Amino acid sequence: MTLSGAQGDSQSKRRTEVPGQALGYSLQFTRLTHLLLQAPAGSFCSLELLDDVAQEDETGEVTLIQSKSALTANPAADRAKSLWKTFSNWLDAASSPDFAEKKIIFELYVSRVVGGRVVESFNKAKTAEDARVALNEARTILWGDAPHFPLRGEVAKEISQYVEKVFAAEERIVIPLICNFQLTLGSGSPHEDLEASVRRHPVSASSVSDICSHLCGKVKRHIDKLLESGRPAVIGRDDFHSWYTSYVQKIDRKMILSSRAQAPSEEVSIGHLPDNFIRQLELIELPFEEQLGAINDYLRASFDRTDWALRGEIDESSLDDLNDVLQRSWVHKQRTCGLLHRGLPAEAQGLLLYSDCMQFNAPVQAMSAPGHFIPGCYHMLADELTVGWHPDYVTHLKNKKVT
Repeated sequence: MTLSGAQGDSQSKRRTEVPGQALGYSLQFTRLTHLLLQAPAGSFCSLELLDDVAQEDETGEVTLIQSKSALTANPAADRAKSLWKTFSNWLDAASSPDFAEKKIIFELYVSRVVGGRVVESFNKAKTAEDARVALNEARTILWGDAPHFPLRGEVAKEISQYVEKVFAAEERIVIPLICNFQLTLGSGSPHEDLEASVRRHPVSASSVSDICSHLCGKVKRHIDKLLESGRPAVIGRDDFHSWYTSYVQKIDRKMILSSRAQAPSEEVSIGHLPDNFIRQLELIELPFEEQLGAINDYLRASFDRTDWALRGEIDESSLDDLNDVLQRSWVHKQRTCGLLHRGLPAEAQGLLLYSDCMQFNAPVQAMSAPGHFIPGCYHMLADELTVGWHPDYVTHLKNKKVT
């Protein structure tokens, strides 16, 4: 059977079920991404751990979310198996000692607008009395009027065990469950709903689709890595927020990067004199005072790179891009210097190349960096011997080459 053939074959039950099943699984990642976008600071969100998707905030409040794609059927219908099985599972969670001291929100998320008398009455019930009335109404809908419940035996076998469990549950468990139940309905397109949330943020309309695709992909890849390493699929909202803001700044904002790096002490500076990037400067006979200035640039740039990435001001991949730009620029400048000044001593050629590179400027994610940053990044590359100033720097430093 080909995939294209499956698209047009409406006779096979298996073929019509598979798209819905695949959509349901894919929906969980989109729903998790949306949840992380809206979650409060300090909270954690998970996939297939406490429920399909779940959230726990700093106060200990837990939200258990059952996500339903509703491609064709109505998972919130009065006699839907998914509805009653969900409530049956939630009863187990509500009665678990692990949740005894926590406030639990039970959310049924459906990707499109659906409804049912039972689920709608449960959703409206916010007090214990409202919940009792809603539960009795549900019992009447499925079993008929009390006390004989003439329709009880007509409940479909596939849902009867779950219905029985809910109606027979202790009030101290089922009533709070109904009070804390909420029905959340999507527009029919979870990705469009995610985009609508991002669109309410201060980002360019033209960037919204790209941002959402990046976030969904980032969440999926991160979850895959966690599961591959045997760890639970849990993502901190604060980590997600860092991914989000750094990517938005990468593609959607133009600004100036501010350095928080402090100038190093003389003792710290002297400790770097044996480093490769300083030995490179000694080869071209750069004055000692300028070597100390190079150490200052190197240390401050190193701090900035880490600080900006941790704060989400830049995406880490931008630093790799910058290194590529600096290395390509060095290659061309080195070639030009060799052609124009081949008659000069090697030290003089190196000093000219060094001076030329120290005046080079490049943006970081279209943002201007402080004056020490590009020189400092060049010194980081020089320390790794990726670039050098003396024409024969590799030969002179090969015994100290960084591995």
